[in-house]
Amino acid sequence: MARTVLCVDGQASVERIEGAIGADPSLTPISATSAREATEAIESDSIDAVVTEYDLPDEDGLDVIDRLRKEQPQTPAVLFTDTRPGDVDVTSFRETIVEYLSKDVPGAYDQLAPIVTDLIEHSAQVGYLVPDDEAERLEALRAYDVDAMPVEETFERLTDIIADHFDVEITFVGLIEQDEEQFLACHGGDWDSLTREDTICTHSMLQEDVMVVEDILGDSRFSENDTLVTLGIRSYAGANMTTPDGQVIGQVCVIDDEPRTYSERERETLQQFAEEAMEHLELRQRILDAEGGADR
Repeated sequence: MARTVLCVDGQASVERIEGAIGADPSLTPISATSAREATEAIESDSIDAVVTEYDLPDEDGLDVIDRLRKEQPQTPAVLFTDTRPGDVDVTSFRETIVEYLSKDVPGAYDQLAPIVTDLIEHSAQVGYLVPDDEAERLEALRAYDVDAMPVEETFERLTDIIADHFDVEITFVGLIEQDEEQFLACHGGDWDSLTREDTICTHSMLQEDVMVVEDILGDSRFSENDTLVTLGIRSYAGANMTTPDGQVIGQVCVIDDEPRTYSERERETLQQFAEEAMEHLELRQRILDAEGGADR
């Protein structure tokens, strides 16, 4: 299956980059000649890699890569530029550059396709990305003594309501632990947990807004995930459960066995359900804390 590579550069140069990428039959180049066009492609298409110039007509290539990280966190990027490293402003983008390659290096264009292919294969082998504040996030999660909370019936009722509202096959409330996602309730599926390598929530939790995958088979991040295929997952939407301190500890998700879209209003409603789930955890933990204080 051909992999799609977004090539971003000015009008005079982008065709040469497309030619270099297209020299590899396993890669399919598409082009953008501005940061605005690149952003539109990232938001609307499934991209396997991005190759971008630093100096673009409207913004710079790091702005493009930053938006890529928000939309498709695991997708690799190459800053392919004639701007010297010392002139690249990386103040706010220390974690975004996967690879830097100077156009002035002899044979740079010949190296481009092999580098991109290697980065794509490497990203596919990476189990999952974690937030920069993962240690703090896990500490926030441990503050909720879920094993001591009688929450099963509450969340089962909530997932029943969500499934009925969205008319989907499966709905779940899950907490994202260090190595796996534990399901507090799962309507329509007999699931206890999934490893973080396999769960889409590993990606969804990195996004501020509700994440929607309209068709798993059309998304390079998940199309070869055998676990998702075996479970019959075809479409997905997930909303963050966020603590009062801003840490994402879980997800409320809806899953269907066929492709589907979600309107802006539906996304807002799913986020409201996630906030309600978080409020249930908060209430239960306050009750536990009060009971513990009374015991003392």
